[in-house]
Amino acid sequence: MTGLLVVVLGDAAIVAASIIGLVSLDENTADSQTVAILASAFTAITSITTAYFGIRAATNTAQSSISARQD
Repeated sequence: MTGLLVVVLGDAAIVAASIIGLVSLDENTADSQTVAILASAFTAITSITTAYFGIRAATNTAQSSISARQD
């Protein structure tokens, strides 16, 4: 449960930083920088979340394999 909380808080921090970045843009370069900020934010959120669930799935598989072997 702690790992999921860390992932959710990390994702929320990335979203907050992206919003702050988008608000602070000047109007002259806003279009290209907006795309860069949003693409980076989505990539970071996807990477963190996918890594968590991938590691979690591998851990669950290993635990079930060990418990089945002991029985």
